Amino acid sequence: MGTIFFELALTLYFAGFLLSMAGIFRKKDDFDKSVLVVSFSGFALHTLYLIIRYIKSSQAPVFSMHEATSFFTWSIMITSIWLWFSYKGKILNFSVIIIFLFMFISAFFSRNIPLIKPELKSIWIDMHALMAVFGIALFSLAFVFSILYLIHEKAIKNKKFGGIGNILPSLEVLDKINYRLIFWGFPIYTIALLVGLVKYLNILGFLFDPKEIWSFLTWVVYLSIFYLRIKGDWRKKKAAYLTIFAFLLVIFGFFGINLLTESFHKPL
Repeated sequence: MGTIFFELALTLYFAGFLLSMAGIFRKKDDFDKSVLVVSFSGFALHTLYLIIRYIKSSQAPVFSMHEATSFFTWSIMITSIWLWFSYKGKILNFSVIIIFLFMFISAFFSRNIPLIKPELKSIWIDMHALMAVFGIALFSLAFVFSILYLIHEKAIKNKKFGGIGNILPSLEVLDKINYRLIFWGFPIYTIALLVGLVKYLNILGFLFDPKEIWSFLTWVVYLSIFYLRIKGDWRKKKAAYLTIFAFLLVIFGFFGINLLTESFHKPL
């Protein structure tokens, strides 16, 4: 099922990972162009892999742990490309490290096409699943750049102007990236939940599901972040801490709920 394209994409992401780590430890930009080339190449092959799975299965490539993690990785990659075009710098260098790690994780799950219930074969279910994973990908990048913001802020506060601070974007840019990721991620995630809720009620009626409850709790936390950021009450350091906390909820919902419960949403 186009597995060769997945393997090649994983290999290229791994090359990007090694080059990014080398550039970060050397605190130089010798490998930036190489990181860009291998990352874009890996993304192209990864995209082809997802398209092939969609054509073969006639369903969104997100209904198994392998597919969900793979599409999650793809979403981070395309968002990182957008951020790189917007802010340049070493945006892609930091992102490709996360991209490779999650792509590597996805390689350990079964790559068989999952069989889903006939009532779930719907363009609305596909849209719900794709948008939910994409929204989570935006939140994950907000998490990464929140950590980078706190690292950079602490270095400046302690007057340590060398080290990783030399290759990070400015605090202002890191905060803007965090803001934009939440600004776009929250509406996408909200629409995904609303579409999913309508279809869920239509199929099962009012039946409490662990994933549904956890997703709502996570949504409430991100609603708070979204409101406080738009209003301007919380910026920079406080927003970074709250973003990190919210993402821990996301990770538990994405992996913990799926692996530890018998949720209706549990991928095969």
